[in-house]
Amino acid sequence: MLRRPLWTLLAGIVLLGTAFATPAAADPVLKPMFDGKTLDGWTASKPGEYLVKDGAIHSTGKSRGWLYYNKQQAGTFRWLFHLRQVKGNHAPSVLIWGVTQPINGLGAIQFQPPNGGHWDYRPGHNNSGKEFFTKYPHPKWDVKKWTQCEIVGNQATGIARMACCPLPDGATRCKATEVLAFKDKKAARVGPLAIQIHNSGIEDEYKNLQLEYPVADPDKLITT
Repeated sequence: MLRRPLWTLLAGIVLLGTAFATPAAADPVLKPMFDGKTLDGWTASKPGEYLVKDGAIHSTGKSRGWLYYNKQQAGTFRWLFHLRQVKGNHAPSVLIWGVTQPINGLGAIQFQPPNGGHWDYRPGHNNSGKEFFTKYPHPKWDVKKWTQCEIVGNQATGIARMACCPLPDGATRCKATEVLAFKDKKAARVGPLAIQIHNSGIEDEYKNLQLEYPVADPDKLITT
């Protein structure tokens, strides 16, 4: 009887185990949302509310409004961006899981990066949504300086999480801290990702906006 060497048997066992192992989650594929030169791919609520300045989307402060990404709506997504406030009296705000019709706050869920304020603009709500949000302790960061933020949303669970960190001068990345989470399965839907200007007189800037869609692992923050 032909006997196979022990090492070939062991190798076969390893290969068999590999074949039936659970595949690892794919690495995130982040796609740019902003070319640094134009507002191509973005729709504003009113003309003249936004322009491109020094490689960033810059709100002019003319009025309350929003700017949404029109090339991809998403229910499950990962959104990364850098932001700072040049001038204003309300925290920078972004919107998820809303609609494109011009209703109050796009009927969306609001996150206020980087420090974790929030609002629920859904019809029938229009309040802080405190029963749906969890705010985690973290240092209070200066909104006048560039910060990095990541928001990951899972439509299947209705969970969205945000992590942020201050960017050292000249840096493009930093290790983030989770600051805010939202959970309500009824809120999760395919909708636009939007920048919101809460009221007139606010000048916020955003750059290095990136989107992962579809998402390899919607339950994981990749910047923390």
